[in-house]
Amino acid sequence: MIALSVAIYQDARPLTFDQVIGQEHVKTVLIAALSRGRIGHAYLFSGPRGVGKTTTARLLAMAVNCENKNVSQRPCGVCESCQLIRKGNHPDVTELDAASNNSVEDIRDLREKVRLAAMRGGSRVWVLDEAHMLSRAASNALLKTLEEPPPNLVFILATTEPEKLPATILSRCQHFRFRRLSEAEIRTKLAGLCEKAGVSAEEDALQLVARAADGAMRDAESMLERLLATGETIDRQKAEEALGLPPQDQMRQLARFLSEKDIGAVFALATDLYFAGFAPSSLSEHLTKTIRDALAAQVLGDDDFDLGLSTEELLRLIHALDDEKDRFAKRDNLFSLEVSLIKGINAFSHNLPQTVAVEQASENLEKAEPKIASSNLPEFDPFAKAPAKPKATADEREALMVATEDSLSVSWHKIKKAADPKLKAFLTPAREEIEGKIIKLMFDERYKFHFGQLKNNLESLVELVASLYGGGFEIVLEGPGGTVRKKT
Repeated sequence: MIALSVAIYQDARPLTFDQVIGQEHVKTVLIAALSRGRIGHAYLFSGPRGVGKTTTARLLAMAVNCENKNVSQRPCGVCESCQLIRKGNHPDVTELDAASNNSVEDIRDLREKVRLAAMRGGSRVWVLDEAHMLSRAASNALLKTLEEPPPNLVFILATTEPEKLPATILSRCQHFRFRRLSEAEIRTKLAGLCEKAGVSAEEDALQLVARAADGAMRDAESMLERLLATGETIDRQKAEEALGLPPQDQMRQLARFLSEKDIGAVFALATDLYFAGFAPSSLSEHLTKTIRDALAAQVLGDDDFDLGLSTEELLRLIHALDDEKDRFAKRDNLFSLEVSLIKGINAFSHNLPQTVAVEQASENLEKAEPKIASSNLPEFDPFAKAPAKPKATADEREALMVATEDSLSVSWHKIKKAADPKLKAFLTPAREEIEGKIIKLMFDERYKFHFGQLKNNLESLVELVASLYGGGFEIVLEGPGGTVRKKT
């Protein structure tokens, strides 16, 4: 019979606050509150998935029930209470999934149970995961308990979408926002897990896993588990195969062929990758990221990857490839990939199609001052009736309705498409959130350069949004080093 092992992300959960990677702004406050005996009755942990919200909730539950007499060393992670909480068997610590326990009856049942005394004499802790899934009636039922909690009771709500919780709930909780972890933090944790498992790993392979995790430690640990299964040394090639990523050397070769305008070699390599099982949309995205790496190497000097193109040419190439993303939503095939590559070459070589050239010429004519000969003007008749306007056809009315709807909604894709190549290059790695008239752009630690450049060019983005959608918008930039706000 084959023995089943525990998932690595479960086995690797920290047992003390010192073992938690990152989230220093959360740990510092909680440790200080524990040492002073000032633990609150309700906490809200929000942030992306896999960054430590549930882990920190369990550590807090362990700390308030820890048997170690030295308060500064709680949780110890080794006493009976700590071990019971870690295994999910502690009678005074309850974890609920709000996604499946979100009715008003479930919360009323919870309200009855929370009034019971602690069975082991410590504090009762209720951890409510995915709290944003609570129905409005359930949230109102929970509100009463949060307002007047019984003694020695701690509520911890965890959610990826705090904005969906009612303001009445938010106002009664101490809110901690968890951030995405940096690639360096994730790589450090992965290296420790490899050492513990007795498997050697190349730093380049761990860096690839850390980047693919996009700031989520749990995702990184799950990916690493696949690589540890064989017990062999983990190199970049094995990591790429396990994660289903196109080989970096081939993507860089494709980028070089593109920069050299070698259409034959571009088509041949793209075809090989296509028949190797890689989706064209995925190849296009990774090619764009590869060219972005060449741009970063050029402006930051953190790599020797060089395509022999100027900064402006690289920006135009990234711009053109990103504009073609919508194509793959309709047809994700080899032809779509080839067309995207051709447009990329055209972008940085100024080989514009005739239609584009005509459009640009028309724009230049519109900007020129009109010269109208007075002899060609008809005689003015103040009593003449205005000519009747022809009725719009059904197709014209439908087109007008679509145009009106588009003008009322803010499209991030439309904003990026309208941006000039330089501005678009800084916008590309941002994660956007648009709520009403607030446009929030978030940058990970690895995009510190883009964040800084966009801050310096924020006025250009403000003018672009205003030209597309008018005034009254607020643009918020969040990234390494703080937050910047600007109104249109």
